[in-house]
Amino acid sequence: MSGNWKRPERPTGIVRTLPSLYAEKELIGAKRYQQSIKLLAAGRIAAIYIALQSIPKHDVLHVYLIVDGLVDVRLNIAGYEPGDSRECWDETIRKPKFWAVCTGPVSFPPETFARKGFQGFRYTSTEELW
Repeated sequence: MSGNWKRPERPTGIVRTLPSLYAEKELIGAKRYQQSIKLLAAGRIAAIYIALQSIPKHDVLHVYLIVDGLVDVRLNIAGYEPGDSRECWDETIRKPKFWAVCTGPVSFPPETFARKGFQGFRYTSTEELW
């Protein structure tokens, strides 16, 4: 395979692995994450912010969030903001280079499926995962 291989079409989304929400602090990260997703799905908050170290080079529509090795949810990406310090679900203060502004509709997979965790983000295939 040559070093000039390119993806035949543009990807539709990125996959982002979140830090484990179930390891510490009596599950506070998991509870706060789940509450934020519920509020977004109900339209009670406008957006949630996902830390990114870079902005995707391709325009993508969605972010799929992986939590503890499982694809948990798909959100729309409304845009990106420069990173600033913010408290995250697990009560950790993070200051990434960028925040992905994620909005509804909130979409859950029809059945759970695993994806290997990784740092940063990866592009999904040229088709939606569900």
